[in-house]
Amino acid sequence: MSDPPTAARVDDRGVDRLAQIGRSPALVIAEGALGAILGVAVLAWPGPTATVLAVLFGINLLVAGVLQFVTAFADSGRPGGRGLSCVLGTLSVLVGLLCLRDPLQTLVVLGLLIGVAWTVGGIIRVVQGIVAERRTTRGWRIASGVVRVVAGSVILVYPGASIVMLTSVLGVVLIVDGACLIATGFTMRPAQSSVVPEAASGPRPAIPKPAVPPTVRL
Repeated sequence: MSDPPTAARVDDRGVDRLAQIGRSPALVIAEGALGAILGVAVLAWPGPTATVLAVLFGINLLVAGVLQFVTAFADSGRPGGRGLSCVLGTLSVLVGLLCLRDPLQTLVVLGLLIGVAWTVGGIIRVVQGIVAERRTTRGWRIASGVVRVVAGSVILVYPGASIVMLTSVLGVVLIVDGACLIATGFTMRPAQSSVVPEAASGPRPAIPKPAVPPTVRL
């Protein structure tokens, strides 16, 4: 009779599946597509208010934060990459929740939140690109981080800029950053599991060789 799979084996399989999902290029492409769509919506909106910008930016950060946490499972072999993904995900979720709060949806506070999120998040993305193992994606990750750092620094210098300037910067950066993430996803190789699952019945028993009958001499 075969032994049932142990709890440790089931947990290992679940973690491995999460790691495969975190390494999937589809997540990076989805994050980039969402940012680009929101950027187009912001630029096409006729005179958006600070509340509208806060809601759109908050949604973008919340989704990006959740995807960063999922990506962290793909870096189980690299503690540094896993830590950077967790830090970026935590920052994105916290700032996204702050943007959705009514008392903080003023133009000055919104500008400060966007500036801090882009500056810190851009620095983390540049570091992620530097330490990334896949060389084909390093350039796009670094480019995405540099765009966010530059835009975040500009907004921090002018936090009380007009709604027109904030809208233009937000829309352009979301589109450019989304394009960089989409390019990153297309240059990533599909994740392949390096762990070969064991059979539920354990190791195969050795099959005894048939005995050869002795030769009878006449």
